[in-house]
Amino acid sequence: MLNVYTVVVVLLSIAFYANGAQLLRSIDAAAQVDAEVVLAASLKADVLQSSSSTGKKGLTFVKEAHLADFGIDFVGCRNWSDPNGMDCNAYTGDTLCTERRPVLCTRVDSTPRPSYLVLGQGAAMPAHFYAGWNRGHITTTVPVQGSQFANRAAVDAYCAQSFGSSWKVATFHDGYFIAGMNGTTYAGASWTQNVAKQYQGGWHYYSYGNIRNDIRFWVHINDQPSTCWTQ
Repeated sequence: MLNVYTVVVVLLSIAFYANGAQLLRSIDAAAQVDAEVVLAASLKADVLQSSSSTGKKGLTFVKEAHLADFGIDFVGCRNWSDPNGMDCNAYTGDTLCTERRPVLCTRVDSTPRPSYLVLGQGAAMPAHFYAGWNRGHITTTVPVQGSQFANRAAVDAYCAQSFGSSWKVATFHDGYFIAGMNGTTYAGASWTQNVAKQYQGGWHYYSYGNIRNDIRFWVHINDQPSTCWTQ
């Protein structure tokens, strides 16, 4: 027969066990909440990282003028005749890659330079550096997101699929010049005969074509990380 002391011990043991189990359940619940908080924070960080990657910008050009006498366009960084025009940014890009812009495509066929005039005084470089000849033709695709292209090869392929195998994406440095070229000097046959004197320019250039002038275009650049795609 149990005495009073034994009964008390048993009751205390039961109470201790019950409270201990409850304590363990409380600890488990708290640990689960902490784990969920950590997981939520991790997921939020992933979302923020993904969102920040969509902020990348790509390089664009714009049509600046059309010279009807020669059937050529002048394209480049900015149309200075437009008071609301924007500059390109050859170093970090100027237009969000998620926006839709046509791709400026080119077909280089070594066409001689027409006898257009080289105007202005230049800037960091002589005027002819900014008025090069791309040795061919340009056209534009329908507007597309720059972010849809993984690399330059994909953009070249898009131009080829759109216009033919000889077309590829135009680049920032497509314009070529010969020092002292202007008007008939180093135009036509004399341009072709002096290939060794031709050097790459930048920022603006002339090409055969008559493209749209209501929107900017995606272009490639070889020496800066300012495109929506990799090299």
